[in-house]
Amino acid sequence: MSIGVLLFATAGDRLKGDPGYPGTFEFPVEYGIVEGSYRDLIECSPDACRRLCEAAKKLAKKNVSAIAGDCGLMALYQQQIADSAGIPVISSSLLFLPFARMMISPGQSVGILTGHSAFLGEHHLRAAGAGNPDGIIIYGMQNEPHFKEVVIEGTAKQDYVRMKEDVLNGVRHLSGACNDLGAVLLECSNLAVFGAEITKEFHIPVFDINTGVYMMQEVLSKKNYCE
Repeated sequence: MSIGVLLFATAGDRLKGDPGYPGTFEFPVEYGIVEGSYRDLIECSPDACRRLCEAAKKLAKKNVSAIAGDCGLMALYQQQIADSAGIPVISSSLLFLPFARMMISPGQSVGILTGHSAFLGEHHLRAAGAGNPDGIIIYGMQNEPHFKEVVIEGTAKQDYVRMKEDVLNGVRHLSGACNDLGAVLLECSNLAVFGAEITKEFHIPVFDINTGVYMMQEVLSKKNYCE
């Protein structure tokens, strides 16, 4: 069994732990390349939707069992991609937002660490099934220097130590912006590399697109405990 991952053609430097890095997962992964970039998903775009759906169809023809999306903003077209592929699709880590809100105490907040806070809107959250923004706080990684030069500007090679500190600093901002941070959701797949570092420092659940990939692999290949 293999899982398909939709990737933008313009994606840059990746580290192990990023879903777009070959070898991140212990099971076969097929990649579907989508022309364009995450900037095409800031607002609704019929052309971007068409390109995503076509790439998903091609992955489905490779006999993958399910498809995940590399960019959290792909949530905007969750229904269209799933309809086109005809197989299970988790287009974005944002789909875990309703679940994250339900699993924590009512007085706690879910913090979203996003690549750029100006690009993530309420229309993305609604498309992911989180219609009410109450209890959700957002911090944009465009404010962190190394992330900005690597991911936003594409002018530097990624350094693990520097990027880790940027990511942890982003979560510190989320924690400081609410009374009680109950969970963190990583919208940008580049951030998935550092999920373990976040749980180590903050001791709270962390959701990313890898959560979706592993979940689909598990639910589609259940273990028989009686054998």
